[in-house]
Amino acid sequence: MTHIRIAVGTTNPCKVDAVKIAFESTFDLPITIDAYNVESGVSDQPFGDEETRIGAYNRARAALKESISACKRADFSVGLEGGVHVGKHPIDGSQELWCMAYMCILGSNSELCLSSKDPISTYDSNGEVKELCGEAKSASFKLPSSIVKLVLEENMELGHADDAVFQRVNSKHGQGTVGMLTSGKITRALYYDHALKQALIPFLWPEHYIE
Repeated sequence: MTHIRIAVGTTNPCKVDAVKIAFESTFDLPITIDAYNVESGVSDQPFGDEETRIGAYNRARAALKESISACKRADFSVGLEGGVHVGKHPIDGSQELWCMAYMCILGSNSELCLSSKDPISTYDSNGEVKELCGEAKSASFKLPSSIVKLVLEENMELGHADDAVFQRVNSKHGQGTVGMLTSGKITRALYYDHALKQALIPFLWPEHYIE
């Protein structure tokens, strides 16, 4: 394999950049990315691990479908979904809101699988190529009370709450909440980078993930 084509289930430039960086550093091959504006199939503001994880999977699956329809069949399709989860402080019991994200990567590229340390069959009993699914969750961090109030009491999406609190416009297409709260030390692309690389683990070790 000399080139990788990736379908991404978002047109958000920060997320697309994160995917490009993660794949290039993992495989050291030229990358072509086709970004598609697809539906997540979950709430605009996902709550909890399950809903956020489903959103990432749905985006990856929809992006793959779009790539096939456009006659640009991808080697990999990627879904990224940001979410929040509600918790309670273990000592004082106060309500908390934590930010996190899920990554889902779908692929069935036999050339990558067969280049693994122990070559394996990537075909099932019907002769169909086996699909791998890599998933990972980002680091999470606690959101400030000013944002918590808007998300939980006024049903705002996190990005809109961020814009309101920090007087910004369309922050989710920029450095995002993590960028603002870390004073730019962790950009949104960097925030996704580790999780994307972790979601690629099954493609680095397919002999341990393909059944």
